[in-house]
Amino acid sequence: MTEAELKRVIGHMNDDHRDALVLYAQAFAKRGDVVEATMLDLTRDQIVLEVNGGERLAVDLTSPVETAEDAHHTLVEMVGQARKRINDAISG
Repeated sequence: MTEAELKRVIGHMNDDHRDALVLYAQAFAKRGDVVEATMLDLTRDQIVLEVNGGERLAVDLTSPVETAEDAHHTLVEMVGQARKRINDAISG
């Protein structure tokens, strides 16, 4: 992924999908205490977040990302999985 694509993905996630960032932290890092998250970086294997106003948290991706398209598919898939994990935990 180019630097410009990475900046675009990070900006888009921070501008439009902060709720998804919180879900990633809660479901994949098992951090139910996270109520606020900002994406700092996206690597081939991890989402790097700043959570709850200062703590740095790495969340493993379910699939490696090489391109902006990979990032889109993986992040969309992960938010669906996160919602399911959280709903299953609440109802089960």
